[in-house]
Amino acid sequence: MMSFLKQLVICACLIAAVASFWHFRNGLFYLGGMSSADTPAGQQRQGRTEGTPVIVAFTEIIQDDRTLSAIGTGFALRAITLRAPASGEIIQFNIEAGRRFAEGDTLMQLEDADERFAVALAEARFSRARDERDRYLRLQDSGVATNVRLEQVQTDFQVAGIELDRARDDLDNRVLRAPFDGIAGLASVEVGDRITVDDPIASFDDRSRILLEFDLPEALLGRVSIGLGVSATTPSVPDRSFGGRISSIDSRVDAATRTNRVRATIDNSADLLRSGASFALMLNLPGDSFPAVPELALQFSEGALHVWRVTDGAAERVGVRLVRRRAGLVIVDGPLSAGDPVVVEGTQRLRGGSAVQVLNDDEEPSS
Repeated sequence: MMSFLKQLVICACLIAAVASFWHFRNGLFYLGGMSSADTPAGQQRQGRTEGTPVIVAFTEIIQDDRTLSAIGTGFALRAITLRAPASGEIIQFNIEAGRRFAEGDTLMQLEDADERFAVALAEARFSRARDERDRYLRLQDSGVATNVRLEQVQTDFQVAGIELDRARDDLDNRVLRAPFDGIAGLASVEVGDRITVDDPIASFDDRSRILLEFDLPEALLGRVSIGLGVSATTPSVPDRSFGGRISSIDSRVDAATRTNRVRATIDNSADLLRSGASFALMLNLPGDSFPAVPELALQFSEGALHVWRVTDGAAERVGVRLVRRRAGLVIVDGPLSAGDPVVVEGTQRLRGGSAVQVLNDDEEPSS
């Protein structure tokens, strides 16, 4: 009998131990009539086992800026070819390559003896015609001179004035003067040479500022405006960068190249830059703001692009348009806001409205 009771006690202890283990394993502890599954911790563990497991990233709003590199050519602010104003022999020549001149300075003098004589003769005729006119005006006041004679002397006076002006112009054309402040180039003539009207003499440039001309693709034309900053370098001045701004934009797009001619202006007060030099330009072109998501978030199906946004624990399909790829991100156009969570892993089993389990829900969107 004692042996039987001992076996019965041992069996009861074993049953109690197994029952306790079973309750512990399944979390069935009763606290005032509430099971562990009904506690907040139990509900959280139960919620984590529901939905498709996914990893998300957060949408950023970035500026769609672009950088354009272009090759351009430099031109002086004003550049002309000096030409002979008249025919004749050069008796004075001041042009030297690199020499600066102010507006109105004498660059070249032609032999002008005949022209000076012509001016003197025209002045004498003009003086005589003026005296004759004044005399007949006095006679007309006294009633002696006729109106016909007075009209004739007035005409002679006007003709003499015109001839004097022409003689003075001919004399002035024997001198070549600087048309503006500038620097002369290499000359093609010397003192003693005989030249004819419009013969080229030398180049003459105002290079206080350099104009850079380059071609802009028409797709970027909307991003460029007057005053936009540029940076330029040139092989003629190594290890230097020069800043400037867009000063003018051509009114037409070239139909053959689909480009627009653009001109930038660079200060050259130090006179380091030369007309005709090549320049490498860099422009930062501002753009609009767009949502940006990781490349893994972008999906393609049924002929359209979309991303999966997590909204209230469910997957939401959001259609987007690709704008541009940039450094692991895709810039898109669509109804996304900064901080929106988009699925980057686990998209294969997602359906619109399906529940999701975010595995990295402890992460926060970057500010």
